[in-house]
Amino acid sequence: MKNMEDLDWRILRIVEICLKNHEWVPIQEIVKKAKLNQNEVSYRISRLVRIKMLNTSQYGYRVSHWGYDALALDTYSKKDLIVGMGGKVGVGKEGDVYNVLLPDNRNAVLKFHKHGRTCFTMGKRYRNYLADKRHISWLYSSRLAAEKEFEILTALYPIVKVPEPIANNRHTILMGKIEGTDLKKANLLNLGVNPEELFNEIIEEVKKAYKLGYIHGDLSEFNILINNEGDFVIIDWPQVIELNENKFKLEKITSKEVEYDAESYLKRDLGNLLRYFKKYNIKRDLDTIYDYIIN
Repeated sequence: MKNMEDLDWRILRIVEICLKNHEWVPIQEIVKKAKLNQNEVSYRISRLVRIKMLNTSQYGYRVSHWGYDALALDTYSKKDLIVGMGGKVGVGKEGDVYNVLLPDNRNAVLKFHKHGRTCFTMGKRYRNYLADKRHISWLYSSRLAAEKEFEILTALYPIVKVPEPIANNRHTILMGKIEGTDLKKANLLNLGVNPEELFNEIIEEVKKAYKLGYIHGDLSEFNILINNEGDFVIIDWPQVIELNENKFKLEKITSKEVEYDAESYLKRDLGNLLRYFKKYNIKRDLDTIYDYIIN
């Protein structure tokens, strides 16, 4: 990124914009939008391909995942939202997370949504923001997922224990620093945490989210982070089920089916929690907890 020149950024943004109407952007379209001669455009494109900001084919060009990352980072930098970037915090099925530094010297994290074909096709059926789009690029689906998760975090924070949403750009979310490790890797007894108290606290957060109109939809020990003090946050919300039927619209889905869908996802979330905490000899009835949350 530091070696890129203003015209490089200009061409990269033009290709990004043109991807709304093209799967691969022909060079003639780029020349037209850039209002530069073709030799200059060809030179800039060759630079961007060489540093892997653009992908190329016989049909034209499109922004690579690295190029999309660069566009988002450049925007954060120009808006003075991020002044430094550190190492990778973790890699998940939703994307990659990195440490970043804010202008006030506060530590934060930046999440890059990375949708692959498998993740996209499996999620499209239940993600209402993708369901009505027949043809969509993986970059654009990642952008929609990030926008959706940022919207959810904004609605939940600080009532529910979720990461603090700071900003959103393209396929990224800038969030407050997330401390701790996921429950899967943590030993609660070594941390001095009472497993039963923690279980009850997590159920309360699930109930708060439900009262606000949201079901996580993929809750498990992998997306609950706990620190050494026993405090926790629930992460990864792009697959959320919204209880507002006006928002939860999928083709050929009746209101009865939507209700069943919400019930099944909430029970699956609770079942995952019960399965994890069973190793700490915590045994509860799923239907009893479900009734407690919805009532």
